[in-house]
Amino acid sequence: MAPRQAPRARDPRPRGSLDRRTVAATAIEVIEEHGIDSLTMRALASELDCGTMTLYSHVRNRDDLIVAILERLIEELDVVAHTSHADDGWRDVLVRLFGAYRELAERHPHAFELLALAPYDAEPVASHLESVLASLERAGLSPDDARRVLGISDAFATGFLVVRARTTTRPGAVAGASTPLGDLRSVGMYERGIEAILAGIEGTLTGVTTDHRSST
Repeated sequence: MAPRQAPRARDPRPRGSLDRRTVAATAIEVIEEHGIDSLTMRALASELDCGTMTLYSHVRNRDDLIVAILERLIEELDVVAHTSHADDGWRDVLVRLFGAYRELAERHPHAFELLALAPYDAEPVASHLESVLASLERAGLSPDDARRVLGISDAFATGFLVVRARTTTRPGAVAGASTPLGDLRSVGMYERGIEAILAGIEGTLTGVTTDHRSST
């Protein structure tokens, strides 16, 4: 009896039909369905129905894949966060940003944690934060105040949303379950928290103009 031969690797995906954005979007789907620990290059190639070597032509390794995922998440975030208006004040900028942040966490609760806990000084997060700071400065804050406001409010939002995401996705969690403390991680509590943080920070600002809508 002739020895059984291993099946040949195949790559049925049409040439040119795969790109970095598609790879990242599919990786997010894998994370949401199976968890971050399940995301391997081999598993992703199988999900994309392509060869592993084809996948490596779009992302160099798993670390680069994580960067691609962050790029995709920030792209989704920026669609809302950078929809600015001529009369926006700095509070408007941040309320819109952290509203978009919450919506992203609800769409991708597992993948969201990769963005929430990513280092500030690593790309693509660094460029994203620089653009936010520039928006805050255009809205009337000094560079120092812009960094202070963003740092403090981001710390609150990140902590709240990571815990909320883990709580709502844990095994056995029931969406909207009513408990004596059930509203502590609610959307309403998050929004009130952001408003409280911004109101508290406002009194510490050093710039002459804190909201260009009220300047004369």
